[in-house]
Amino acid sequence: MTEREAILGFMMGERMKAALIVGTQLAMVIEGLAEHEKEGANKVFSVFLRTLYRDIGLAHKVSPQEDWAEIRRELDGGLVMVDSKVSHGAMDNLSRAISHATTISNRAMTFLKDKGLL
Repeated sequence: MTEREAILGFMMGERMKAALIVGTQLAMVIEGLAEHEKEGANKVFSVFLRTLYRDIGLAHKVSPQEDWAEIRRELDGGLVMVDSKVSHGAMDNLSRAISHATTISNRAMTFLKDKGLL
């Protein structure tokens, strides 16, 4: 890992982690909606998750780490749940994705600390 990759990995990992936390909150909110509101909310949630999915492609290019692929796999599972209209079912996938994003950030932070850059 280079310094550039570590800086960008740390930034993208934290960004992804924050977005995934928002995603878990959205899943909880959707669960509490009335049935007639859930269809539209699920569509918006699906778009949100697909946007994160595309962002992972960029993150993987600027900071190549295998955990990005793991986040994508978890988002795939979450999207299946959302597209099946069971958004709350995506919460386990999102929690695991948060864990992978945290791993990416921690790995990059440790690298930067070891180099005296953080």
